[in-house]
Amino acid sequence: MGSTVKTKGLRIGGMTCISCQNKIEKKLRNTAGIVNAEVSYNEGTASVTYDTDMISYQSIVGIIEHLDYKVLTDQEKQGMNGGKVTGILLIIVALYMLIQQTGLLNLLSPGQLADESMSYGMLFVIGLVTSVHCVAMCGGINLSQCIPKTSEETTGGGRFSSLRPTFLYNLGRVVSYTAVGFLVGALGSAVTFSTTLQGVLKLAAGFFMVIMGINMLGIFPWLRRLNPRMPAFIAKRVHKQKSKSSSPFIVGLLNGFMPCGPLQAMQIYALSTGNSFSGALSMFLFSLGTVPLMFGLGALSTVLGKKFAGKIMTAGAVLVVVLGMSMVSQGLSLSGVAVPDLAYGKSGGSADEQGNPADFKIEDGVQVIKSTLSSGRYPNIKVQAGIPVKWIIDAPKGSINGCNNRMIIRDFGIEHTFQTGENVIEFNPEKTGKVSYSCWMGMIRGTISITDGPVDGQTSEPADKPVPAGYTIPTDEIAIAEESTDEYGNPIQKITMELTDNGFKPAAAVVKSGVDVEWKIIDSTTENNYGTNLLVPDFATQLSLEKGENLLYFTPAGSFDFSTGDNAFYGYIKIVDDMKTMDIHAIKEEIKNFKTQIWPDDTFQGAGGSCCQ
Repeated sequence: MGSTVKTKGLRIGGMTCISCQNKIEKKLRNTAGIVNAEVSYNEGTASVTYDTDMISYQSIVGIIEHLDYKVLTDQEKQGMNGGKVTGILLIIVALYMLIQQTGLLNLLSPGQLADESMSYGMLFVIGLVTSVHCVAMCGGINLSQCIPKTSEETTGGGRFSSLRPTFLYNLGRVVSYTAVGFLVGALGSAVTFSTTLQGVLKLAAGFFMVIMGINMLGIFPWLRRLNPRMPAFIAKRVHKQKSKSSSPFIVGLLNGFMPCGPLQAMQIYALSTGNSFSGALSMFLFSLGTVPLMFGLGALSTVLGKKFAGKIMTAGAVLVVVLGMSMVSQGLSLSGVAVPDLAYGKSGGSADEQGNPADFKIEDGVQVIKSTLSSGRYPNIKVQAGIPVKWIIDAPKGSINGCNNRMIIRDFGIEHTFQTGENVIEFNPEKTGKVSYSCWMGMIRGTISITDGPVDGQTSEPADKPVPAGYTIPTDEIAIAEESTDEYGNPIQKITMELTDNGFKPAAAVVKSGVDVEWKIIDSTTENNYGTNLLVPDFATQLSLEKGENLLYFTPAGSFDFSTGDNAFYGYIKIVDDMKTMDIHAIKEEIKNFKTQIWPDDTFQGAGGSCCQ
C-alpha cells in the first residue's frame, strides 16, 4: 500500500519578521516525513506537504509550537477584536504623549557627546526595548536554541562555562553591529547630508520601527508587507553559514547581517551620521542595549513561564511603536514639516512657554526678545512681521546638553550652536504665520508666531515717544560760562566746546539763567563729510555744524541736553541762578545720572529753528 501525501494550510501566529519565516521553514523542511514547506511572513501562513504515514498533522503543529510560535484555530484566525485593538492604540497614544510632555528622551543625550550626530542615550534605550524582537526572533523561552553548544562548552568549568556560549554569542553581535555601523557611516561620509536629508533618513528609520512594533503586536497583519528586509540571496547565505558554524561567536557575528527590522532601521539611522566613527559608536551603543534581554530573558522566561514572556513581548512592542513615533516626529521636524508639539500644548507655565516673552521691547526699530535656555525645552515666542528681531537667549551653566546644544530655524536659514552665557540670534520675519524650529535632532521643538500687528504685552514706546539711549554724559570736565559783553555793550556769557571723534570736550557746561549765551562749537571730527547735525530736543531744533568754528546763540531758561544727529554722543547745559553759590559736585551727579534718550525724527525742525541764531 503506497504512502499518502497531503498538503495542509496553516495560519501561524507570533511571527515578527522575515527571520521567523526562515526559521520555521528550515525546521519543517529538515523534518522526516515533510516533503515540502512554504512559510509566508507577509500572510502569516504556512503550506506544508507531508507523508501521513510518517508524520501526523498534530506532530507538525507541535514542531511549530515548540519553536515558540502558535498554529491558530479558526476563531483565532479572525485576529484581535476591535475593542482590544482600540485599547492598544489608546495606550500607545497616551504613552507617546507622556514621553513628549515630560521630555524623557531629551535626558538621554549626555552633554559630552553633544557634538556627535545623534542621541546616543536614546539609541541605547531603543536597543533595550527592541531586544524583545531579538528574543522573539529566536523563539522566546527557547532562546538558547539560537546558540550552538559543543560538548566542551557544556561540560566542566563551573557556572561561567554554562554562560560562556551566551556571552560569546552576544559579543559576536556587538562586534558585527559596530562593524556594520562603521561601514554604513563611512558610506554616509561620501554623501553631503543636509538637515532635510537627515530628517528624511530619521523619518524612514522611525517609520520602519512603527511598522515593526505593530507587526509584533499583530494588530494589522497587512502591514507586514512594509517591513524592511534584506535581499533574499544574502539572507539565505547568512542562514547557511550560521547552520554550518558551531561557534556562538561566529553565529553572533553573522546575526549582524540578519534581516532584522530594528537592526535595519538603526543602520539607516547610522547612515545619516555621515561619519564612520559616529556610525560605529551609534551601532555599538544600540547593540549594548540589546544585550541584557538577550543574555537573561531566556532563563527568566523559563522560570516565570510562557505567559509572562508573552506579556513582555507585548509591552516591548508597544514601546517600540512609541519610540518609532517619536523618531518619526523628529524626522518630520528636521525635514521642515510643522509638527504639533504636545509638550508645549499644555496650559499654564511661564510667559516663555506660552509665547509671550518675559522680556520684549522695541529698541531702535528692532524687536528685542530675551529668553532663558532650559535643558528640555525651547521657548515659544511672538514677534511682529516686518520688524527685525534680536533674540537674546541666556544659557546658564549646565543648561546645554547633547540635544539642545544646536538650534535649527529652517525658515530663516539659521543654525545656532549654544555657548554658556548670552547667545544672540537675529532674523527678519517678513510674513505672518507660524515658524517651527527644533534642536538638531528634532526632539526639542518650539514655534515663532509672527503677527501683523503689535505683540501682546509689548513694552516699547509708541512712535511719537523717545526711547532710552543708554549713553552716560561724561563729567570729568565741565565748562563754566565766562561773563562778557557783545558789540553793543550788552552782557553776554560765552562757553566753548569741541566735537571730536570721541565726543564733546567738555560734554557739559554751566551758564547763568536769563543772560544770553554765545555757544562756540568747534567741529574737529575727521570724517570726510561736510559737517555734523546737532539735535536739541528741548527746543525741537536740528542744526547743521560746519567743520571748524560754529557760533550759536540762545537765552537760557532751563537746563537741557543735546546730541549729534546719529545719537552717538551727548552733552548737557546746566542752568543755575547764581554762579557763585552753585554746588559743582551736585551738578556733576545730576548730569551723570541724566537719562539720555533717542527722539523720533519728526521731533526736530530744520536748520535755523527757534533755539539758536
